[in-house]
Amino acid sequence: MAEAATVKAPAQAAARTPPLVIAFRIVRRYPLLPIAVIVLMFVAGAFAPLLAPRDHLEQQLPARGAAPVWNPEWYAEHPRVEGRYILGADQVGRDVLSRMIFGARISIMVVGVALCTGTIVGTTLGLLAGYFGGIVDEIIMRFWDMWAATPFLLIALVIGVVIGNSIPIVMGLLAMVSWSAFVRNVRAEVLTLKEREYVSSARIAGASSSRIIVRHLLPNVLNTIVVIATLRVGGLILAEASLGFLGVGIPKPTPTWGNMINDGRAYLNTAWWISFFPGLAIFMVVMSMNFFGDWLRDRWDPRLRQVG
Repeated sequence: MAEAATVKAPAQAAARTPPLVIAFRIVRRYPLLPIAVIVLMFVAGAFAPLLAPRDHLEQQLPARGAAPVWNPEWYAEHPRVEGRYILGADQVGRDVLSRMIFGARISIMVVGVALCTGTIVGTTLGLLAGYFGGIVDEIIMRFWDMWAATPFLLIALVIGVVIGNSIPIVMGLLAMVSWSAFVRNVRAEVLTLKEREYVSSARIAGASSSRIIVRHLLPNVLNTIVVIATLRVGGLILAEASLGFLGVGIPKPTPTWGNMINDGRAYLNTAWWISFFPGLAIFMVVMSMNFFGDWLRDRWDPRLRQVG
């Protein structure tokens, strides 16, 4: 009887747990909201032509500065406007929501290519510096120090003025930003891993340096690489938006969130929605990627695990 009562007690306690407490535990344990925001961004980018309510390049001069749909008074005063704009229109009558959806596609493409390039370059340099050490490590790390001391925005402005603006140039600039985050972390991991017994055994067995790096060291730093890449996505989105805001990003009329914020800064008093909603999208995506990266780091590193 005592054992039966002991078994029933936890079940009864779980049954009495309020639903809000259970929901809070689930949200705290799993990054459901960040994942939902990230998935929404990818869906919007992948199916932009199907989801956009209007042509993102179409201009309607009567709809210049059209208010969002929840402001019916504006549409009553402007009967020539065709339909209503869910999130309003910009200074030349283009739909803000449609441009945000297509801007998500551009951000995914640019940031994805730049991140993959930066990940490959940074990981390779970190593996080489950590494994070989000596003069190789010295050259790579001194190059990293020089790059870290270089003002990126100044380089971007110079390149934008001398060469011009294009999507490949923006990808290259963002790749230059992303590689440095991997070098030091991967190097630190490799400095520890190369002293392990399985690496020494591989050397004794006659394995080449390239085989040891690819087969023994790289798989053990993949967790670190994935976490850093996840955390860097938010920074790259901010960097791309900053370039667009400064006028050295992706050329117009291609919609990006940074360009949209730049377009609306002169109309903040009369049409705040032109800049507000792209800025809100940047904030939500960057915060979601950072939360997701923190969650991965805590899950894959037992020393940092906060939630069981």
